[in-house]
Amino acid sequence: MNVFFRPALLSLFGFALLWAQFRESGLSSISGHLELATEKRMPVRVYLLKDGKPFRFSPVEAMLPLRVDLFYRERLWRNDPDPKTLEVTCMDQSHTFLLKGGGSFDLPPGQYRVEAYRGLFYAPAVETFELKPGVTTKVTLKMQPWANGADWISADDHIHLTRSKEDDDVFLRWLEAEDLSVGNFLQLQRQMDASVQYDFGRAGEARRGGYSIRPGHESRSEYYGHVNVLGGRELIRPLSLGTMYANTLEPYPFPALIFARGRDLGGIVGYAHFSGSTPHSTQLMDLVLGNVDFIEVFQFGVLKTAAWYELLNAGLKVTGVAGSDFPVPLNRSKAWPRWVSLLGPERTLVKAPHNGSPFEAWAAGVRDGKATVSNGPLVEMTLDAAQTTASATAQFFRPLEKLEIVVNGRVAASAAGDGKLTSLSVTAPVPAGESVWVAARVQSTREKDEPEIQAHTNPVYVTREGKPLMVREARQRVTAQWEAELNHYKNASLAFSSAVHRKEFFDMAEKALTELRRPLAGERQ
Repeated sequence: MNVFFRPALLSLFGFALLWAQFRESGLSSISGHLELATEKRMPVRVYLLKDGKPFRFSPVEAMLPLRVDLFYRERLWRNDPDPKTLEVTCMDQSHTFLLKGGGSFDLPPGQYRVEAYRGLFYAPAVETFELKPGVTTKVTLKMQPWANGADWISADDHIHLTRSKEDDDVFLRWLEAEDLSVGNFLQLQRQMDASVQYDFGRAGEARRGGYSIRPGHESRSEYYGHVNVLGGRELIRPLSLGTMYANTLEPYPFPALIFARGRDLGGIVGYAHFSGSTPHSTQLMDLVLGNVDFIEVFQFGVLKTAAWYELLNAGLKVTGVAGSDFPVPLNRSKAWPRWVSLLGPERTLVKAPHNGSPFEAWAAGVRDGKATVSNGPLVEMTLDAAQTTASATAQFFRPLEKLEIVVNGRVAASAAGDGKLTSLSVTAPVPAGESVWVAARVQSTREKDEPEIQAHTNPVYVTREGKPLMVREARQRVTAQWEAELNHYKNASLAFSSAVHRKEFFDMAEKALTELRRPLAGERQ
C-alpha cells in the first residue's frame, strides 16, 4: 500500500469513528429513548429538566453556539442536511427547537419535565414523564392558542445572524417556532463586515408560509448614533463611521442621508436603541425634519415610555417599534426566562392580512404608525368617529394587572385586575378643547427573572381646530436638548473631508433648531 495512502485511510477511519460517536448515543439498552412531538407538528422552543435541573437534549442535528464578541461571526453547524432539531447555546444555557414539530432523543433514565413555548399567542405546554432503560417513551405537547395570531404580523426589527442561502430553511423554521412573522436580519460593520447577508431586498428575502426573513443593515456611527435600514434593495455604504466601528475618521454620510437613500431603495428607516446608543445623536434633528419612520422604544426588556412620551409631548410624531439586537440579550442574562423568546423577545405587531410578503405588510403598518409593541399581552385601542371617546381592550393567558389609556402621557382611565382576570377593557373621554395624543398600555403578572411583561399601542393623534399638538414645557426641554447637541457638533472638530459636506450637515441641523423654536415663538405672540 502506498506509504502516503495508508495514513490517509487511518485518518478517515478515525473521523468515521468520531462521526459515529457524534451520531449515536451509546448502548441503547442502557439509555431511555424519547420521541417528542407537538400535537399538530408545529415548531416550538423546548427545555428539558431532569430531577428539576436544566438538562440538554441529545442528540441534536443542528447547533448554533454563541459567544458574542461584538463581531457577529457565529455560524450554524449541522450533522444533517435537513435538520429536525436545533440547539442554540450561550452563557452555559441551552435552548432547543423542534424545527418540524418533533425530535428523537437518547437520554439517561430518570424523571423529566419538558416545557414548550411558541411566541406570544400560545400558552406554554408542560409534560412530566419517566425514561426507563431500553424503553421508548412518546410524549406529545399540546400547544393552546389564547389569541388569534392569524390576525397579526409580528416582527423583530433587529437581529444579527450571519446568513447564507443554505441557512434559510433552519432560520425560517426557527422563526416559526417563535411564531415571529418577520425577522429583520441586519448586516453591520465593526472594522470588517459582520452578520453578513447574501443579498438584499426581495432578492435576499427568504419566505416560508407566513414567515419571512428580510435583510437590512444597521449603520453605526460614533458621532451620530446607530440607525437601522430595513428591507432596502441595496446595502448602503459606508456601513459605519468612526474608528470604533470603521477604519476612518470621516463623519459622512450622516444619518439623514442614509435615511433618504434607504427610503429611495424601498426600505423603512429609524434609530436603533431609542436614540442611537451613543453619547451624542442626531435623533432629534431627524425626527423634527421627518426623516425617520420609527425608533426602537422596546428593547432588552425595557419599554422607554418616559423618553417616548417626552418626544410626543414636544409635538414630534414618533412611531415606536421593538427589536432584540439578537444575540446581545443572551449575554445580558445568566438565567434566561424560558417564557421569553430568543428572536422577538419584544416584538412589533401590525394587524394585517398575511397575503404576499409578511415584511411588506408589516412595514406598511409601521409607516402608518399602526403598530403595537409587546413582550406578552395583546392590547388594542380605538376612537369613535367623533374622536371624543377612546376604548381599549387587553388579553393574555396570564392574569392582567392593569390596563390604562394615556392622554399626553397622563393616565386618563384605568382598569385593574383582580389576580385572576385575563382580559380587561376600559374607556376614556378624549379632551375636546385641545390637540392630544392617545394610547393604551397594559401590564401582566410576571415570573421570576422576567422583565416587566407589557404591551403598548402607538399613539393616535387628535387635532382640534388646527391647534398644535404640543406640551410647551416638553417642547422647551427638547429644543434645549437639540441646541446643546448642535453646540457639541460645532465644537467637536468633525473631520469632514469636504466643506460642502460640513455645510450640508450644519444647514440641516440649524433648520431643525429653527423648526423646534417656531411654535414656541408663536405661543409667545
